[in-house]
Amino acid sequence: MALTDFVGDDAVLLISCKRILDRQPSAAPLVWLVAHALGAPNPAQALWQAAEQIEADRTIAAVAYELPDDARVAVLGWPDWIEDLVRLRGDVGLVIVDVEGSADYEVDRLDPETDVLVVDPIGAGQGLSEASHVLVDLDALGPERSIARQGAMALAATGRHVDLPVWGVAPTGAALPGRMYDGLSRRWHERSEAPIWERAVEELDTSLLDRVGTHRGVVDADDALRSSGCPIVPELF
Repeated sequence: MALTDFVGDDAVLLISCKRILDRQPSAAPLVWLVAHALGAPNPAQALWQAAEQIEADRTIAAVAYELPDDARVAVLGWPDWIEDLVRLRGDVGLVIVDVEGSADYEVDRLDPETDVLVVDPIGAGQGLSEASHVLVDLDALGPERSIARQGAMALAATGRHVDLPVWGVAPTGAALPGRMYDGLSRRWHERSEAPIWERAVEELDTSLLDRVGTHRGVVDADDALRSSGCPIVPELF
């Protein structure tokens, strides 16, 4: 709604989009959203259509459908979609790596019959022995690198080491073509003053992900990137 006020003045719209990205430099869906506006002949219509696609995202439904019976998924912290996953698949168990120390409070909101194991981050490696899958919540998915919350790389790498399927979760807008991901990554590094090990999010190799959950289904990372639908708008960066 805010950006539609600037439609008609291309220079002001571009500046406004850049300012929005400066505030959340690791959020690929924002890049995806503003790229649609800047790359369309009708920016206002493109903004609303892109926003509606984000609101109508069905990625977690696709992940829930693909998980096998009685799967037990390991996740870092408490992703926004975890309650939806449990609601869609009542037989799914959880291994929560409690990086924020609030998992016990969050668990109380679930059905009491939900199979949940909460482990301290220091025991995450051993906790994976109780999981069947690792799910990594992605802020951004790129061809070679991706962005997720701090600790995701260690969890994904450990999952691969113990032969668990590691799935990224990339909702609408999270997957970006190489040029757009590179611009996002560069902006994030430029705007982050803390050393990389102290930031809220981190980069990990996309190759650590066996598959990626998207609104189109659980697919290979290459397929997720090919269907991202994000226009190339170099001037954003």
